[in-house]
Amino acid sequence: MRTKIVLLLILLFPTLLFAQKETETDTVIANKIGWMAYPYAFYTPETQLAFGAGALVHFKTTTKEPVRPSKILLSGYYTTNNQYYIKLAPVIYFPGMDRDVLDVKLIYGKEIGKFYGIGQSTPEFKNPEYTMGTWRAYIEYSGYNIISESLHTGLIYEYSPNDVLDKQQNKFLINDVYTGSSGGKVAGLGVLMIFDERDNIFFPTKNHMYKIRAQFFGSYFGGDFEYHRLVIDMRQYFTTKTAHTFALQAYAEYTAGDPPFFRFPALGGAERMRGYFNGRFRDKIYLTAQAEYRKIVWWRLGIAVFVGMGDVAGEMNGFNTRTLKYSYGAGLRFVFDEEAKINVRCDFGFGKDTSGIYFALEEAF
Repeated sequence: MRTKIVLLLILLFPTLLFAQKETETDTVIANKIGWMAYPYAFYTPETQLAFGAGALVHFKTTTKEPVRPSKILLSGYYTTNNQYYIKLAPVIYFPGMDRDVLDVKLIYGKEIGKFYGIGQSTPEFKNPEYTMGTWRAYIEYSGYNIISESLHTGLIYEYSPNDVLDKQQNKFLINDVYTGSSGGKVAGLGVLMIFDERDNIFFPTKNHMYKIRAQFFGSYFGGDFEYHRLVIDMRQYFTTKTAHTFALQAYAEYTAGDPPFFRFPALGGAERMRGYFNGRFRDKIYLTAQAEYRKIVWWRLGIAVFVGMGDVAGEMNGFNTRTLKYSYGAGLRFVFDEEAKINVRCDFGFGKDTSGIYFALEEAF
């Protein structure tokens, strides 16, 4: 409880410090550029105390025709147990007939993770920690499809060297039980299809977004592991006349072949099944669904309440109600940019005998 109170105070502190600016530029390119910067801090048992900062720039690539706002996100943090994380994530909506979209994630960091083995019922044990260093380049490029203006199809490329810097006393990694126990390169090519009719990419209030990704990893693309991955992400949004917003998400991830242990579908984290440590349960199939209620209640302050359920399994007939996990919680919102509807969020998530605190820019989904 003490750490949650501390985090709440830290969440409110940046609202006094944030910077936001709109700059007039050449109207051929865009009529305004908005930006914001914010400090943050958080505490979890996994990271201990962490200090970080983030910045977001948003703009439109043209004013000559309707186009969604592009954004460039930069964030990073350092923890008292010597973890660090830096992320650069531009999403660019290009003008023109094709309405191409470029979505890039560049990540560099060192983390102290936890690995409990593979399966939906892996028990707690002493010393599950390990230290991994990694950098990741993930690139999506999609274009307008003649079937519908809301349908995009495109390509994915991903490259990520990973180094297990210290296996510590993790029994699975010391004994090389799973593929990737000493790290290795992940590289692959894929295809994607996106059907997106959301009214706003930062804070959607109506319509839907459906996304399917299929990726193929292996030595042909410069990697060390042969496997493939399918992800289906479906989101739906509703808002009442009194501005109560409801968001729904169904998410499925399937992996086949011989992936490294750190690329098995992972339950938990800041976006799905909040309250569980990301990767507490891993297996080749991950299914989850969640619902969230969102409301700005006063000035720029808002609240959110969410529930979810999900599980992992080695095959489809391995799912059962006995091992099904649940997640629930609530959060606070502060509207950084009222025009673009960009929020900073602090969520308190709970699961079975577990909990987590999450600080991020934009909604979880």
